[in-house]
Amino acid sequence: MSNVEIDAPLVNGDLMPYHERGESCRLAVEMLIGDDFGAPPRSLNFTVHTDSGKTVKLVIPYDHTSSAVVLVDGERL
Repeated sequence: MSNVEIDAPLVNGDLMPYHERGESCRLAVEMLIGDDFGAPPRSLNFTVHTDSGKTVKLVIPYDHTSSAVVLVDGERL
């Protein structure tokens, strides 16, 4: 079961949910990039470079059983 939630806060105050915690990470990846590709991905990665110089990476595995991982400057939290 995944530890990922994906939603979009709307300008009218509502929240549009796209992926709920507990749904598999694989479903989150397929929701974001689809499932019609050649070689399947190992994961979907989001990287943020902060103003303080840190690099934060969210790794969502293309897997039904694994959880997402957060790394800060390469160190797993």
